[in-house]
Amino acid sequence: MILLNFNCIFPSCNFKQNNVEEEDFLKHLNEEHCGDILEISKKENIPIKMAEMITMSNSTVFINSG
Repeated sequence: MILLNFNCIFPSCNFKQNNVEEEDFLKHLNEEHCGDILEISKKENIPIKMAEMITMSNSTVFINSG
């Protein structure tokens, strides 16, 4: 199990959590931002799953431990 830190990129959202499983954040995206993801998909002419993955990637926070 890999736990990540997420800070949702959508301005209207205040989801910011540490030690979250990727699938739990994906559930958040599907429940809270389905319309936003669909809009990105249409605007960028990409599959919905790709829009989801890009959003997830852009919401992942990397902490510098060095």
